[in-house]
Amino acid sequence: MYAIAVMGDILSAIPIVNIMSNFVTAVALGIAGSHTGVSLYSSERIAGTLAVMIVETIPFVKIVPSWTIRVYFAKKGTQESEAG
Repeated sequence: MYAIAVMGDILSAIPIVNIMSNFVTAVALGIAGSHTGVSLYSSERIAGTLAVMIVETIPFVKIVPSWTIRVYFAKKGTQESEAG
């Protein structure tokens, strides 16, 4: 999942490819997340995922690797809920 998130962040830096790369990244992370048990579209995580999609449309803020950060915190939350 991290590889998909990093590629999405890199591709979003290219202005012409930005919108399409965000769509493809969101779909790919949704599929990969459901297969690994870290669904980014569950009722607990949808607000953070929608926030990332909004941040990725803001021109100078999209420099931040928001997809990678989102995947990190989603995986961290899943590991904590499984442990405790």
